[in-house]
Amino acid sequence: MSTGAAMPAAPGTGTGRARRRRGLIALAVVLVVLALGTVVADAAARAYAESQIRQKLVSALGVAPGTPVSVDIGGGSVLLQALGGRFDSLDVAIPKLSYGELVGAATVHATSVPLDGSAPLGTLAVGYSVDEKNMTALASRLSGLPLDTITLESGRIVATATVRVLGFGIPIGLGLTPSVSNGQMVFTPSSIQVSGQTFTAQQLRTTPGFSQVARALLTQRSFCLAQYLPKALTVTSVTVADHRLTLSASGDGAVLGGTDLTTKGGCS
Repeated sequence: MSTGAAMPAAPGTGTGRARRRRGLIALAVVLVVLALGTVVADAAARAYAESQIRQKLVSALGVAPGTPVSVDIGGGSVLLQALGGRFDSLDVAIPKLSYGELVGAATVHATSVPLDGSAPLGTLAVGYSVDEKNMTALASRLSGLPLDTITLESGRIVATATVRVLGFGIPIGLGLTPSVSNGQMVFTPSSIQVSGQTFTAQQLRTTPGFSQVARALLTQRSFCLAQYLPKALTVTSVTVADHRLTLSASGDGAVLGGTDLTTKGGCS
């Protein structure tokens, strides 16, 4: 006998399977929304953190307004790192940075960077690179003579000049080895060539007719880089390779919110 009432769907029937599918789809949608929300939140947190760090470093390193500065916080999720109170690593690239007469590019690499501005970071390394064409800014510091050319090769600075002795123009080549001492870049003559002949500094000084030339040629002055850098940074080395001169500085344990990053250093 028929009552006209619909019978409930038995387990395993098409209607039951459809309900389970709808439930799984709804769960998947929720998970996707949560995942997207996490990604968006992490991206927003990264952008904010990078902006704050950029402001501090631009001020500390004396970057000119309008200069593009890229900041990259490494180590994966910024939110997860923030929960631990520190960012694993930080990399900054500054394509143009002027210190006195010098114009170069800078990079910054830091590790264990704290969110607390009063806490010290782990390590801090700064590189400042000057290409060959910009080395002319140091011409007056390399020699007391007007220089014709300045090139960077084989770990040294090579300068050429032409001097007149007894009415004749004589080509001179001067090789200089750069080093750092107490925040200064120092230029030490390592080779001297006059008309293709090699001399030591003492030999040139005692060669008849060349004593005054030698005095002017061998007048080198240092360049104080530390006066342009935060007090927290120590200039550690200078290298010449691939037609670039690169200075390195370190500031391990520096405090991003401390006065040593807002106060300039000096040379002794």
